[in-house]
Amino acid sequence: MGKVFSYIRFSSAKQSAGDSYARQVKAAKAFCDEHSLELADPRDYLFFDAGRSAYKGRHLDDTGELARFLTYVEDGTIPAGSYLVVESLDRLSRERVRDALPRFLDLLAKGINVYTSTDKRLYTRDYNEIDLIISIITMSRAHEESATKGKRVSSAWRNKQKDARDSGKPLGKLRPLWLDVTPEGYMLNPERADVVRRIFALSTKGHGSRIIAATLNQEGIPAFSAGRKNFSGLWGFSTVRHILDSRTSLGEYQPHVFIDGKRTPDGAPIKGQFPAVVTEDEFYLAHAARSSRKTHKVTRTTTNFNVLAGILNCYKCGSAMHLQGQHGRKYYKCSRSTKGLCNMGIISAPRSEAVFKEVLAKVDSLSLVQDSSGSLRKSLQVIDGRISELKARQDEAEASHMEHPSRISAKLLSELESSITALADERATLSEHLVADRVINKDDFFEKLDLVTFEGRAAANNLIKRLGLFIFASKNGRTDETYWVSKSNAIPTPFSSESESLLFYFIHEGASIRFEAMYDEYVDLQVTQGDMNEVEAIFAKTESWDDLPPHLMAMWKAKHGVVEADVTGEAADNSQPATRAPV
Repeated sequence: MGKVFSYIRFSSAKQSAGDSYARQVKAAKAFCDEHSLELADPRDYLFFDAGRSAYKGRHLDDTGELARFLTYVEDGTIPAGSYLVVESLDRLSRERVRDALPRFLDLLAKGINVYTSTDKRLYTRDYNEIDLIISIITMSRAHEESATKGKRVSSAWRNKQKDARDSGKPLGKLRPLWLDVTPEGYMLNPERADVVRRIFALSTKGHGSRIIAATLNQEGIPAFSAGRKNFSGLWGFSTVRHILDSRTSLGEYQPHVFIDGKRTPDGAPIKGQFPAVVTEDEFYLAHAARSSRKTHKVTRTTTNFNVLAGILNCYKCGSAMHLQGQHGRKYYKCSRSTKGLCNMGIISAPRSEAVFKEVLAKVDSLSLVQDSSGSLRKSLQVIDGRISELKARQDEAEASHMEHPSRISAKLLSELESSITALADERATLSEHLVADRVINKDDFFEKLDLVTFEGRAAANNLIKRLGLFIFASKNGRTDETYWVSKSNAIPTPFSSESESLLFYFIHEGASIRFEAMYDEYVDLQVTQGDMNEVEAIFAKTESWDDLPPHLMAMWKAKHGVVEADVTGEAADNSQPATRAPV
């Protein structure tokens, strides 16, 4: 005799909170007791679709439990003569009759008996016309009820969205979970609002979503959804990521509609619908920090924070150099060398970080130690965050326009492009102001520079990334390396027509670090910082022998014992000052 199998489905979290599951399981057991049948082991054969609607057949997709049952029937795992217990036929399907009925009749034809516990009706392969009529009526009623309910819910919700857009009327209980609903409207929940602000602050300082979630859990701060959908009460990285992404933190509400089953924005966002929990600056600063980590493919945060993460690359093959440690010693190693694909040697982490400090002294990094430059840098970061967000929206709009071209999407693309261009111009202006903010006193800068704390190291790392700089290291000897600083992520080739991106390089030999500039502005910076005098700067900038001023030429010759050429024009020496290769 065939066994009894139970299929349980409910389509909403509200139903799961009630006794829907227990009621359907109890009905299956009662059927077994009444007919002396055996219930299949629920650990293997309990077909349970929670939160799956039968209106559009979602329970029949590849991941649905009913689909699994039908597969077992097809391959013979569930033999003919077995029983399938459901609460009612509408649990099997709320699709249109022409779609649902053939599937139902096919089950019966394969010898699977279907029992509906609500009306205690048993359907078998020997069904009569009355059974068929009843099943058709049941399926038709279920489909019509679902369709009508869907239309009513959709209509009511669209009316709420219209009221929100027209008059700012609250959307009922729907709200971000850091808000409370009061008779006066939405109000910030003080404790939860502080948690949201802290999430944004931690993200801005360089912490990833996983680290932020772990920090909140370690401090015993319960997740906002605790006790509702989240019975553990713990924070997950996806929840943190959603909060950082959501513009509801700025008080905006974006209405949506479903088009071909896809949730699609309906019109422009409604600003001021909710109380803002963070400022626009705070939102975009966090957005810029996250975009920087994504661009450089750095997603993991270590306790001490790798200050060269996403920045330091191998000069031989161009691959990233990873921080490793052994016996208390830290060093950087090419990621391809561990696979035998690169013979670049390891470089001591302290040596690399010593050069990194020198790099910071040669770029506009006063924002790390001074408030005046910090305000300019902060404004620049906010703009970077805005640009990043607009470009993400531009990508989505382009994809939508490619799939469904329209005047509205074309207009949106034009507006986005104009906004991005305007922000890019504003960014260029700010960058020009920052050029003047160069480090003058290196000793003072190094004394104030924080490369010890997590926040300080993360700030320095993010600054170099926002400047779009990359460092390539080459190993020359045991304590001899060259570090090339470029605006491109391609291996820089010095003294070539393709070297425009190369800004400068350092030679770290023994304990000394020598700086070599590829552009005159960095030569002038050496003079400003006291690393070079004016005469040395002239020599450094000179492109060829003939460009030297006569008095400096004479000085150089006198210093090196050069004898002037005789009347025949033959030079008495064979040496010339080193000429600077064209940039």
